[in-house]
Amino acid sequence: MRTILFTVLDTSSHLNAMFKLAKGLKNAGFSILFLSNPKSMKIIDKEGFRLVLRQEAFQFEEISKKMHHPKELKEIVEGTFRSKNFFGEAIRIYNPKLVILDASFIYYSVHLLESKIPIITVSTKVCQNKAPGIPPFQSSYIPGKIPLFTNLLVEGLWIIHLIKKKWKDHRDNVSPERLSWYHMARRYMKQLNRHPKFVTKRSSHFGWKDIPELILSPRHFDFPRPFPSNQIHIGPVVDTERREDQSEIDKVSEVLSTEGIKVYCAMGSYDTEFRNDRIKFFVSLINIFLLRRNWQLILSTGRDIDPSGFRPVPDNVHLFQSVPQLHLIKNVDLMINHGGMQSITECILLETPMLVFPLNPNLDQPGNAARVVYHRLGMRGKLKKDTAKQIENKVDELLTNRSFYVKNIQRLKQQMLDSGDFERGIAFIESYIKSQEVIHEA
Repeated sequence: MRTILFTVLDTSSHLNAMFKLAKGLKNAGFSILFLSNPKSMKIIDKEGFRLVLRQEAFQFEEISKKMHHPKELKEIVEGTFRSKNFFGEAIRIYNPKLVILDASFIYYSVHLLESKIPIITVSTKVCQNKAPGIPPFQSSYIPGKIPLFTNLLVEGLWIIHLIKKKWKDHRDNVSPERLSWYHMARRYMKQLNRHPKFVTKRSSHFGWKDIPELILSPRHFDFPRPFPSNQIHIGPVVDTERREDQSEIDKVSEVLSTEGIKVYCAMGSYDTEFRNDRIKFFVSLINIFLLRRNWQLILSTGRDIDPSGFRPVPDNVHLFQSVPQLHLIKNVDLMINHGGMQSITECILLETPMLVFPLNPNLDQPGNAARVVYHRLGMRGKLKKDTAKQIENKVDELLTNRSFYVKNIQRLKQQMLDSGDFERGIAFIESYIKSQEVIHEA
């Protein structure tokens, strides 16, 4: 059977974003493998896919636990990167027809250049490439109606962003303790005596000029813009039928069965750097619901925050460490989130307005929040600046005019579902594999 190897960032959001694509390819007759860490085994197995363990040499979380100094980790990581092949063992054993590589692991794509295994990179975010009038996705700016002003302002935003990005790469490269994956990839290419076709004028990781890149975020959610010829939109790639833990569904059922307004809040737990910001925000929310007793708050604190630390709380506030997100979004009146692409897409597909408080300014969350406002799918706030009263007013506005936002969400959802982008994406992958087989046979 033809095998496709998925290499995905080990977070539930990235894995969940890939499952619909993996199922589509499985239905097309491919055998699907996920190259990942042991901690992802449960979620991958639950979806009916096989896990291939990442080589121990590339499990840096485990290596770092044994190091006494960050300098040692840098030396080991770079030595491993330049002397070993991230995919070597999996390719030797399973001989996949294609590797689908998460853009978060784009640096490892250089390890595939010597093999005859085709590669397609995949991004869970909006298009990252620089384009006139489209700001980097770290920016909260919404393009205006005056093209000249917008283009000038956006060009300035890009200049600042690219200078910061270049400086960070340089700083991390010369530091004895930090890692610059970009410079490591360049050194690897030099080692192969190859001239890279990197695309660096992007919001985040570099891309390739001549390797296909699948965009999992919905094309219609982005600002109107031109797209590079090697990018294929296949979103929305969210499996709203994925299986969720029945025990978690049971524990929220009592809350959902009550009458009245229900608000669900989840701010992720991947960015542990912003743990204290989330805690302060949760306290503000709880205080709001202390006064609005006709509202029910279902709050997911995330894996890194113990809900018991907030108790006692009013009886209309319900705290959980983890929840069945799809089940909740289907059954609440509003979701408050941090602007992750996965949560936003789920809200669109399940027709739930949202209030977005970007958490990490270095990721796509500010740009996603700007697009939510642009398409009038909800509102946004400032996590560190909005007072409890300002947050309450925004929740009130969204609940009072909920039908307006739902109507806009339904319109965008229909555009996304009618696009046929997902089906064309599956067909593209199949044809790409065939074309690469012809090239290598020749």
